[in-house]
Amino acid sequence: MPALFVGALFVVVLLRRPDVPEASDLWLLSGSAMGTEFNVKVVAAADGVPTEEAVAAAVRDSIDAVDRAMSTYRPDSELSRFNRHGTDPFPASDELLEVVSEALRVSTLSGGAFDVTVGPLVDAWGFGPTPVASPPDEVEIAALLAATGSEHLVIDPDRGTLRKLRSGLRCDLSAIAKGYAVDRVAERLAGMGLTRFMVEIGGEVRTSGRTAAGGVWRIGVERPDPARRLVWTAVPLADRAMATSGDYRNYVERDGVRISHTIDPRRGRPISHRLASVSVIHPSCMTADALATALDVLGPDEARTLAEREGLAVLLLSRAPDAGFEEWTSSRWREIVGNTGGGADVAPGEDE
Repeated sequence: MPALFVGALFVVVLLRRPDVPEASDLWLLSGSAMGTEFNVKVVAAADGVPTEEAVAAAVRDSIDAVDRAMSTYRPDSELSRFNRHGTDPFPASDELLEVVSEALRVSTLSGGAFDVTVGPLVDAWGFGPTPVASPPDEVEIAALLAATGSEHLVIDPDRGTLRKLRSGLRCDLSAIAKGYAVDRVAERLAGMGLTRFMVEIGGEVRTSGRTAAGGVWRIGVERPDPARRLVWTAVPLADRAMATSGDYRNYVERDGVRISHTIDPRRGRPISHRLASVSVIHPSCMTADALATALDVLGPDEARTLAEREGLAVLLLSRAPDAGFEEWTSSRWREIVGNTGGGADVAPGEDE
């Protein structure tokens, strides 16, 4: 699935102690999907049911089902067919309606900072599939803003339809679909009677129960530094999901000016504030995924206000004048995690 919008960065890494061997009852499943990689760790059931082969098949089937519904790379996906559809009501699956409905909710919650129709603006700034010679001017931006907007998407839950109020409106769910796929895999594993696992797709994570060693799953959040890959902090994640979004891996420089790939759909321009990374903990990975993107667009001040107003568990890392980073955590984050004590330079994959 293309990263046409901000999407969540692949910034979450798994930390494990190098001197502790993997338990024999820990299944490690990984592969490529949705334009990224997935990693699943499952502590096997004591009676061996289900089998590792059955779990692997269930994981792949769950991810592929989301890809078939929401990929913009696949011309036969449900979302691609909707994008080609006119303004008449489009019969949509429950899954597509669920994700679009949550996208619209987060858009309203964030005052339009999250918008799944922003693709044409992303393309215009040169972050789409086709290179551009120069950024859009004021006239082009105004025209694109008039042609986009989540308010032009309408869901009829009673009839099970999705409708565009403007012809040509295009929907891209890449900033929320990976989180949804994580939830679907987690729900599938739970339905098979498994209670101890970690699911990660493209940096979005959800955990259940304890690790094979009996501890809490610990997920690392990367230091938002494009020059080197280090872990800022390790987050104990128990029976929750976490998503991280930022702008430090995908950007271009024009005439010495750094241009972020993250487009503010309210202004039609790349973000220019000092917020570098946003991590959100939530019961739903789909919701955490969308919220991380929305807060990243809002910037440090508006993000703090929204996080405290809505009781969200949020970690913000902002660029400091000394070329370092400043950490801010919401009240809810501190209730769940405590003070992170971030800033330790730890290579991904190592113990903190």
